Amino acid sequence: MLMLLTAIINQTPVQTLRRRVRWEVISDIADYQNVTGLLYLGMLGVEKEISEDCQEVIYQRYRRELLLRQSYKTAEEVIMWQLERYGIDALFLSDTSVSELYPKSEMGYVRQIEILVDKKHLLQIRRLMQDMDYEQKEDRLGNGSIFERVPGIQVVFYDKVPIMNKVFRRYFSEPVKKYLRMENYKFIHILSDEEEYLYRAGRMVELYLTGLLKVREVIDFWQYQKLLDEGFPWKAVRELLEKARWGEFIRQIEILSMLWFEDGAKQQFGLALELEEYIFSHSQENKHLDQMLLPDEKPRLDFYWRNREEEWSERKQEWLFPPKEYMCQFFPVLEKIPSLLVFCWLIRDFRFFRNTVFSKCSKAWFWISVRFLDLKEKMKGGGEDMKEEKEVPEEILITGNNKEKGTLRGEENV
Repeated sequence: MLMLLTAIINQTPVQTLRRRVRWEVISDIADYQNVTGLLYLGMLGVEKEISEDCQEVIYQRYRRELLLRQSYKTAEEVIMWQLERYGIDALFLSDTSVSELYPKSEMGYVRQIEILVDKKHLLQIRRLMQDMDYEQKEDRLGNGSIFERVPGIQVVFYDKVPIMNKVFRRYFSEPVKKYLRMENYKFIHILSDEEEYLYRAGRMVELYLTGLLKVREVIDFWQYQKLLDEGFPWKAVRELLEKARWGEFIRQIEILSMLWFEDGAKQQFGLALELEEYIFSHSQENKHLDQMLLPDEKPRLDFYWRNREEEWSERKQEWLFPPKEYMCQFFPVLEKIPSLLVFCWLIRDFRFFRNTVFSKCSKAWFWISVRFLDLKEKMKGGGEDMKEEKEVPEEILITGNNKEKGTLRGEENV
């Protein structure tokens, strides 16, 4: 698989495969690592023993990525228009411009759209996303507000940059409105080259810590780094990475990228090969690698390596059926008659269920009232507002050129 990826990334002919390839296995690995599009393009024109069923599976996955990318593009433009319309300052941390890193747009992969906003806007954003048929999902790590929509679009809003390191938190501590503004927008902001490099580096560390680092993130980082020119402040960036104690991690990512995509790179590959094994083994725990790459992150690694699904189930069970000592605070009778614990659980859970239903009904009634008032105001306002509401989004979707972001893009903030 790496041979095919190297050829398509470097735009060179694919070498003839000399041994039998288990394409079914390669297909599943590529799908998990989010590189099915690259695999499909690398397969074209290569002599291979592959069944029609497997070839169809790879093609359908490739086609799914193409359709999803277009859906992301459309969704991103509509979200930008909504944020601009309501005057909400928003910093796009990760967006569909990732496709511009590659020679062909179909080589890119959009995992999700990540947006930073002020905390005060989260409630309004939640209403806007619900109006656009997005469903809010539970975020067990508590890093952001996740919204999903068919056919698989995922948008995450943060009120803080999703990087836990204190050094990086201070670096990205500026208010959202202080960041560079995107051309032709007043409230949509983007990262500078230096900020984007550091954000990509920080997100890779976070993905590593949570066991979600994949081949795609390494390739994206490598592609972005290749486009940086001589004017890039490498010294300042390296100093910040060393201050955060993440310098070794990024060095090994760079060495691993050279191992994959450059010939004859003179480097010591020992640690990089361990990192490669970690990525391809679905992030199996490697304490030696953890200690070498991220020596200061042991507490967080210990937390993430615990069986979070099992812990989550235990927490829910404990919440539904608390111990007797806890229940005695609300049902003193248990101190005299402990056998009533089961009945007290039922009473407590029934009260909670009743309050939950009442709360949801109240929210639903409030939402219906708000929608009714909005409709009433629109009817009073005449047909002009209705016409404008319909025409603007359509214009955005047709032109598709309201945002001009090169791979290294940005407009100086006035």
